[in-house]
Amino acid sequence: MAFISSGYDPANPMKNRISDIGPRRYDEFFPDVIRKNFGKWMYHEILEPGVLMHEAESGDRVYTVRCGTTRLMSVSMIREICDIADAYCGGHVRWTTRNNLEFMVTDLETLDALKADLAQRKFPGGSFKFPIGGTGACVSNMVHTQGWVHCHTTATDASGPVKSVMDALYAEFGSMRLPAPVRISLACCINMCGAVHCSDIGIVGIHRKPPLVDADRLHQVCEVPLAVAACPTGAVKAVKKEINGRQISTVEIDKERCMYCGNCYTMCPALPVADGEGDGVAVMIGGKISNRISEPKFSRIVVPYIPNEPPRWKTLTDTVVHIVQVYAEHAEKYERIGDWVDRIGWESFFELTGLPFTHHLIDDFKESAGETWRHSTHFRFTEDAENAVAHALRNTQGEGQQHSSLELKTRILDFLREKKASRTAKTRHYFREFQDLLPDEDARHIKTLLTEMVQEGTLVYWSSGSTTLYALREASGQDEENPSSDAR
Repeated sequence: MAFISSGYDPANPMKNRISDIGPRRYDEFFPDVIRKNFGKWMYHEILEPGVLMHEAESGDRVYTVRCGTTRLMSVSMIREICDIADAYCGGHVRWTTRNNLEFMVTDLETLDALKADLAQRKFPGGSFKFPIGGTGACVSNMVHTQGWVHCHTTATDASGPVKSVMDALYAEFGSMRLPAPVRISLACCINMCGAVHCSDIGIVGIHRKPPLVDADRLHQVCEVPLAVAACPTGAVKAVKKEINGRQISTVEIDKERCMYCGNCYTMCPALPVADGEGDGVAVMIGGKISNRISEPKFSRIVVPYIPNEPPRWKTLTDTVVHIVQVYAEHAEKYERIGDWVDRIGWESFFELTGLPFTHHLIDDFKESAGETWRHSTHFRFTEDAENAVAHALRNTQGEGQQHSSLELKTRILDFLREKKASRTAKTRHYFREFQDLLPDEDARHIKTLLTEMVQEGTLVYWSSGSTTLYALREASGQDEENPSSDAR
């Protein structure tokens, strides 16, 4: 009867049948000039920050004005956008994937009038409602998630940090003076509804404490099997507990297995994961989707934790701005942040930015371990950085402190090169000669250094079982494919 009352006729099931309840086809919303020239555009150029011109084979031109807006906006704001579209664009307006607005007109006179209109529209506080920019080598508008406005598993807000960061980088939104485009995204938890995993700079909210268990409430509002099944790591376990003299079904959390994803809270509101002290954000860099210069790549964490600091998130904002400034100063033209880091190395990135390197961060994974020996949690900093660390250690722990490995390897290489330069000197050297060269180091440490240099390909060795000799690879005359072919 329910089907019949809704209009369904069993005798004629195809009558008034709705075959497609999804969105209407996109080309129904094209402006006339776009529909006319669809697929026939010759080229486009950026006339000024935020203004693009596309020319078609027919000679038609379309001028696009791109404006930054909020992702979450009021009905009154949407109505104002529609009024602008009605006045200048025949009722057409477009949203980009980065929450920008695009108004499209077909002549320069309308373009100038549109730009003047947008420039005079401001909020009561004085900020622009529709700032023009977001094109070319700039900081475009930020993609972000729901945050505290709506999401139930969020570890940070979305609108607050986005507003704070973009306020600080506003000048870079309206100009094109960076080496390449910088895409910044924010996800309010590690489920990452945003694009932080493939953005130049990604901000991701992180929980650092497991969910709380409100056992007295849980058995009244939750189905324990669903809460247990929701956990991807098996950290939620069903238990029986006595509360107020009654045996009830509840759960407990294995803290060692919990990864703070909030899936259990999604199924059971008596397992809240948000925490005012433990929640915060991590900063990632180097991701991109473009295949220009290099293939697409994922972001990597460079700051493991920054606490939430509403309303302006000062530490986070300062960190992001600093990364952008260092990148702008040192990158070459057309280099995205990830391409810049690939060229200079992660070690140099941390040195230039001054960001602390911690055990929470890992090396980049490139090529194979046999080629680079970099598949580890160890960074190899530059000689200047290594010497600075060694100098600091000597000052704090006395001159007896061992020198840094890089400094010692450099001394070994210099020693061998000096010997090579003297044509009468031998090229193969006994282990005891390196002991004489490094009298402050114990034999085991020197042996480790020499072994590492052989593995790195800078040295070769010969061994008879009781005696081992070392030489520079280029001075050894050995077969490159088998540098120690006469080793025992």
